[in-house]
Amino acid sequence: MASRFQAAILVSSPMCSNAIAWSDENLIAAASGHCVTIMNPAMPFGPKGLITIPDITPFPIGVIESKDLDSGCMLPTCFSREARPSVRSISWSPLGFAPNAGCLLAVCTTKGVVKVYRSPFCEFSADWVEVMDISEMLHTYFAKIRYGEAHVASLEDSSQVNFEQGNRDDGPIAHLRIRSKGRRQNNSSFISAEQYAHRSAMLSSLVAVWSPMLDSESARRFCVLAIGAKSGIISFWRVHEPQCYSITQGSNHAPVASFIGFIQAHNSWITAISFSKFVSDGSPQLLLSTGSSDGSVKLWRVYISDLLKSTEDSHASFSLLKEVTSIGSGACTVLSLLVPDTSPHKIILAVGRGSGSLELLTYDTSVGTFDVSGSHHAHNQAVTGLAWAFDGQCLYSCSQDNSLHSWIIKGYSLHEVPLPSNILGVKMSTDVPSVSDACFGIAVSPANLVLAVVRRFDVNALNPMYQKSSLKAVVEFLWIGGQKLQDDGASDDESLVCWGRNILWSLNQYGHHLDKPLVVWDMIAALSAFIKKSQVSYVEQILVKWLTSSLGFECASLESVFPHAYRLSSRQLHLLNVINRHVILREAKLDDGEHTFARKESKHAGLAQMRLWVAKNDDKVQDYVKRLASEVKKIKKSYCSAGVPFEDTDVAYCRSAERHKMARCAVSMVVCPLSLLWFCASCMRQVSNLAPETLFTLLRYPAPSVDQKGEIILSKPLCPFCGILLQRLQPKFLLSTLPV
Repeated sequence: MASRFQAAILVSSPMCSNAIAWSDENLIAAASGHCVTIMNPAMPFGPKGLITIPDITPFPIGVIESKDLDSGCMLPTCFSREARPSVRSISWSPLGFAPNAGCLLAVCTTKGVVKVYRSPFCEFSADWVEVMDISEMLHTYFAKIRYGEAHVASLEDSSQVNFEQGNRDDGPIAHLRIRSKGRRQNNSSFISAEQYAHRSAMLSSLVAVWSPMLDSESARRFCVLAIGAKSGIISFWRVHEPQCYSITQGSNHAPVASFIGFIQAHNSWITAISFSKFVSDGSPQLLLSTGSSDGSVKLWRVYISDLLKSTEDSHASFSLLKEVTSIGSGACTVLSLLVPDTSPHKIILAVGRGSGSLELLTYDTSVGTFDVSGSHHAHNQAVTGLAWAFDGQCLYSCSQDNSLHSWIIKGYSLHEVPLPSNILGVKMSTDVPSVSDACFGIAVSPANLVLAVVRRFDVNALNPMYQKSSLKAVVEFLWIGGQKLQDDGASDDESLVCWGRNILWSLNQYGHHLDKPLVVWDMIAALSAFIKKSQVSYVEQILVKWLTSSLGFECASLESVFPHAYRLSSRQLHLLNVINRHVILREAKLDDGEHTFARKESKHAGLAQMRLWVAKNDDKVQDYVKRLASEVKKIKKSYCSAGVPFEDTDVAYCRSAERHKMARCAVSMVVCPLSLLWFCASCMRQVSNLAPETLFTLLRYPAPSVDQKGEIILSKPLCPFCGILLQRLQPKFLLSTLPV
């Protein structure tokens, strides 16, 4: 029986499917009621980020007469009567779209509003920063085209209408009260109830999903944000990678979303969207699966090059590939689309429905066959989460009935296999109760060794005095590295074999996919747990098997592998360095003195720098700062003019008697400036100049000679020693990423 090894408490209960998402920079977002909680899985009880959903004023989409308020078409306009909006959908962007090279988070609320947020890396705050209001831009576009309606009066003609804001219902019906006293209304400004309901449905978003990273030869890499609405329309927004990255306040450039069109995907509410990349006839394509409340599921495709040509004056270039299921199959709640690396000609789609059934659909493009496995009665209530693991070899599903299942594919059908047991022990410092009554989503870690599940507590089983008021939901973490991928009836004694096979698969994935972000927190945690259980030889055996598979010959131990390390790729060297530092040498407890400079980034700000800053900002500083500056002037101290010899790759000491200590850039080896620096959370080094992209994609050393086609293209801010994403060093009381 699977049991969690750690858990984190949420302040509010989730209310939607897919209520949890795992980012490429190792952050977890959980949609919990009226807020989104962002946490670091390496520190579940540590600092957290927060997105609080504010109330909004409905968009001015028109005015109807009071007699039309009871029309049948107006009934779905008010989805709920909550005075405060809740989170309906969350989705992480790929790595590299935030100004600091992190991920963006799209949040859709129960009031149909979609906004995009980034981490507060330079605000020193727990509240995430809004960077885009997609709903506002969508309203502007639809208002410009008059919602696709002909001969509709302009909204400006309705200036005599008073939109009262005393009532805060979810839909805009409460804002339709018309100021009629003392003034005769102009009936020509009214729209019909059908028009109002149609416009409201077009602007009422239900789900927002980011696509994978898309490459382009003629432009910067980009991704697509798809937003599904109640009208059955899906709008698409293109977001490019920033031209440069920064961790300072003044040089941040907010992301920009370009509207590239929409499609009328269904005739009812869009309830689920899933993306995947696909290559056919040498042309890269983007696959899109869509599900609706009427039960229909469709599969779409578009050539990536056409996404750059799309404009807001035309419909999106998506074409219907297959109508998977028709209307009447039961409401679709979740979708998970996958194109396996081992079978790039196969498209696999898992469909979860409100009835609790689970369907598997496989499309083999090499022969043009489409197979449907039929409906599996997997759960007793609505399926709320689906997640693939190990390149489509295993599928996890959860339901509102609080059940969690794992499945493998045999032929073209699903077969249930037991969840792996926890043989690595518990890693929790706080007693979290194990009483829950519903599950609202699952997410797989980047290395596919951990499964995160968000559950709602059963209030009737909690202590009414100490727990009921404070415990609402929990995020549980389960080890899945020991998952059996074949239903062969093997005994539990073979769990170590499953762990070894799955860890090797994860290691090879980072070697084969150089664009995959190096996030190995779960792998480091698993290998460290085996070390603590005195299974050092087992860990060494896994590493030797991984390295020798690349070298092409057998080695008996790691010592015999290291002399041939120059034959490894740069990605393998980075990964080996991280494992060596955080697993193999952890017990050695390396001298921490060489890393202390990383914790004192402002130590070198001397008196002369303070005087210079006050002089340049005399018109901005407060009086008490000026008084402090006057006292500082009385202290006679100048810059140190002693030379700085090259003695160490990490730190520098001047030749004066004081031996001032400074940091060296891990890339250029020059003494770092006093400005903010990029920081590596793995090796604690600092970087002022970013390394070129080719350093992280070398297949072996030395690199073969190539023709230089121009200036060196800088990659994302990555550590040249560890290969992980660099970040701004944050105080301990704020949330920060920890890929290792």
